[in-house]
Amino acid sequence: MNPVESRRRSALEEGAIRTLTWTERIIIFAIGVLLFVGALALLFHVATHVAPLFASDDIIGVTTEFLDMILLTLMLVELAYTVILSLRGAMLAAEPFLIVGLIAVIRRILVITVGHVKPGNTTGAASTQSLLELGVLSGVILAFVISIVLLRKRPAPEALEDRP
Repeated sequence: MNPVESRRRSALEEGAIRTLTWTERIIIFAIGVLLFVGALALLFHVATHVAPLFASDDIIGVTTEFLDMILLTLMLVELAYTVILSLRGAMLAAEPFLIVGLIAVIRRILVITVGHVKPGNTTGAASTQSLLELGVLSGVILAFVISIVLLRKRPAPEALEDRP
């Protein structure tokens, strides 16, 4: 292969890399916009559920639905924040994903707990399964929290690069 073909191929490769990089950025931007639109729509929906909190006969059900929507909104915003970090060119961090997972586990715990608070939902087998699931979810929360604490205690990536 002669030097001209080598340069042409590298220019072609550079063009392909540039095109794919911009395509990736456009897709990530679109995902970020959609996440924020979803979060805003959920926030609007949550705002319409504030009044029933004070006027409902089923306060447990309404409050649970309200908390569920708030936590889902937080998950969307946290994912959108991760997209923003990606667009800024920052290295993706594990912490935002751990926080989203933590919120998701907390949402599941709320659903299980509310299922036991409602009258008529106290069968023995379901109760045992729910308690087992709550135990596993508690372990998952502990693992997420330990992971987040360990990530926050480690040195910043710049500090790691400065080491000899």
